[in-house]
Amino acid sequence: MKKTKLLHSHPPNEHEEDEEERRRKDMKPYILQLPNHLTVEIFCKIPIKTLIQCRCVCKSWRCWLSDPEFTKYLFSETPTCLLLQNSSSRNPNSTGLFLIDLDNASSRNDVVIKLHKDPNVPTLGVQIVGSCNGFLCLYDRINYGRFYVSNPVLGESLTLPKLPKEIDFPFLSGFGFCPINDVNAYKLVLVSSPSEGCNQGEIMVLTVGSGGWRNVGNFVYPFPFGYQSCGIFHNGFLHWISQCSDNSVLICAFDLESERFQELPLPPWSLEKPLISLGVLKGWLSIFVPSKGNINVWVMKDYGVQESWTKELVLKQVIGYSASSSATQVLKFTKKGKVLFFQKYKLRVYTPGKRGSIPAAVDGIPLMVEAFVHIPSFVSLNDAIMDLSSNGKY
Repeated sequence: MKKTKLLHSHPPNEHEEDEEERRRKDMKPYILQLPNHLTVEIFCKIPIKTLIQCRCVCKSWRCWLSDPEFTKYLFSETPTCLLLQNSSSRNPNSTGLFLIDLDNASSRNDVVIKLHKDPNVPTLGVQIVGSCNGFLCLYDRINYGRFYVSNPVLGESLTLPKLPKEIDFPFLSGFGFCPINDVNAYKLVLVSSPSEGCNQGEIMVLTVGSGGWRNVGNFVYPFPFGYQSCGIFHNGFLHWISQCSDNSVLICAFDLESERFQELPLPPWSLEKPLISLGVLKGWLSIFVPSKGNINVWVMKDYGVQESWTKELVLKQVIGYSASSSATQVLKFTKKGKVLFFQKYKLRVYTPGKRGSIPAAVDGIPLMVEAFVHIPSFVSLNDAIMDLSSNGKY
């Protein structure tokens, strides 16, 4: 009878472990074997809708996409998206948030992303009062005084402390961040309108993650009735337009670090300035001035320096009779050189060098919307929000 040689088990040596590691690596798809820097470069060039799907591929990709440093790189390398809120969301029959990725989308199906509802945020009467670093600040108009910070892509939200007292409409609101101990501290700012017996509004500040609201002083500028109520965040400041009694206007800027207001110089214009609005284009603070059916786009290329104001573009004959009573908000330049702007609850497109504009041809969005510039973030609110509750200063 032929004897069978028994195989005795023994601990693998270092050479066998290396071989096993190589075999496991060879079994991975090639895309998972790329160097980290190449993976990041690819992530920054694919549609947002695909990025959302990539989070579900493997743990390593999920960690990459959720890393705050990757988010910073994504913000610097990726064209901004638009976030649309159905303007009839105040109506019980219609709600929704839509993310619009016009530049990176590879097909029409990738352009519009309907975001899932956050179960912790009410459906009705909620409006966006700020967008910063992929996070939204939301105000519940029905449940008075309730604010939320939300990451709409991840479906996460944080309920903020209620205001200590009622603030009547209208009020100014703004959402941004400033560095505290090398970490971004997110702040919500509210400015109440003047009340009977008091000709100055109060400035209330909440540092997200702290104990509660703080009164930091009075608003000494004319209250900007009829202008943008949501402050434009740029360079560590929140910005609003204010109109003086002589019909002149000024830009008032709230420093989120010092929590003080200051004025910014205006462009060298000489025409009447009704219904002007602010924004951020190409990384510059911008102001949009209507004039004889046109919109003059001014940008401040060196923040705080009056001489740096430059007329970047004129949108010709884009204000029709029906839009003459509403401000125009220029949102972004597309990769193809077109200009997207928001006017009278409509998203429109202007081609430089031509006259007039056309409705944005985007399937699947509501007829009437509110529009915001937005870059999605995959960073969890739990990782981004500082716990400052034990620090009395904030």
